Amino acid sequence: MPETTIETLDAAAQAPAGDKKTLRIVCTGALAVFSLAISLALLLVVLLSSGSKTAAAQSEAQNITMMDKYDMYMTNEISNALDGVLSIKKVYWLSDSDLVAPEPNQACYGQADSPSELMWLLEEAADLIDGREMLFNENTQVWNGDKIYYYYDESILVITWKEIRERSVYTISEVKIAHASQFRRFLADGEYGSDKQYTTTEMSASVNAVVASSGDFYKFRQYGTIVYGGEVQRFEGHYVDTCFINDDGDLLFAYRDEFQSQDDAKKFVEENDVRFSLAFGPVLVDNGEVKKTASYALGEVNNEYSRAALCQKDELHYLLVNCCGEGGYQGRQNINTFAKYVAELGVEKAYALDGGQTTVITMDDQMISSVDYGTQRRISDIIYFATAVPEGE
Repeated sequence: MPETTIETLDAAAQAPAGDKKTLRIVCTGALAVFSLAISLALLLVVLLSSGSKTAAAQSEAQNITMMDKYDMYMTNEISNALDGVLSIKKVYWLSDSDLVAPEPNQACYGQADSPSELMWLLEEAADLIDGREMLFNENTQVWNGDKIYYYYDESILVITWKEIRERSVYTISEVKIAHASQFRRFLADGEYGSDKQYTTTEMSASVNAVVASSGDFYKFRQYGTIVYGGEVQRFEGHYVDTCFINDDGDLLFAYRDEFQSQDDAKKFVEENDVRFSLAFGPVLVDNGEVKKTASYALGEVNNEYSRAALCQKDELHYLLVNCCGEGGYQGRQNINTFAKYVAELGVEKAYALDGGQTTVITMDDQMISSVDYGTQRRISDIIYFATAVPEGE
């Protein structure tokens, strides 16, 4: 922002009360002039790139991203300058075109020995929680005196802990974000179809995840409909349920044989503003109700294995959940037992991810959950949640 505009805004914050009304008017004019200048510059970029249809198509996403970042920048600069004069809440979001999220602030990570030690955190994050009921509370029964891990800034709250359910150690990471763009999917090497494979912690570190989970290992099998970058990359609708994530950050399910063709899938993606999808399953919980599964193409559902799930409690409020054997607890679970206990966490929707040795939850680039055979499997993808606060703020 030009220095003169910043000085005008700063003057408003420092002015005597009687002069603030006048200065607000001056600020509005200054901002309008600056906004017009930036808008004209962006329009010039669009016009210069419109010499051919191909160039225009290639630049469209970049232009939208520029405008989005400009809008966010302007809002937050105004919030800074008018602090004490007007209450303007800062807003942050991410662009899907940016494969790497902002680096988390290490000072925002922490650990605790008991839930009672973190009641201050829930109070501190009250604006972000926005009245929603958190699963984590002072009565949460943490397993074996294990540490509770957390991260909090004004765009994201994550609390991760372990508890015992049905002879299994459950690792639960509760996540509340400010904007749907902070819920993200990363494919190995940042592109669909790459043959490269990495561990969950390696991919988590590469994209600056606050918390991450192993995904569906899409490259290992050809079942399910894959959406990436808002486009249908692969269609198969007969063998597995698909979980779609839309622009609002909501989980949308398509059950086996719901789509008869790729055109059906494309129409669904367009009509529901789908950003990406997961193709493993089955659906565990839908509208708060357990969905029982007798047979399924993936996951050996009737045998006992380590299990993983992505769950949504309500708006921009999620759980990453896995169960495994650890510390003398060798009981893993079949899919219906797992679905039953996941539903008891009070989720509206839940979807099974790849289990067994794939099952991992990481936070601050460290593996929090246990893993079968003691070593992470190299896989093709993760889902993760990121801070939207720019580095340095």
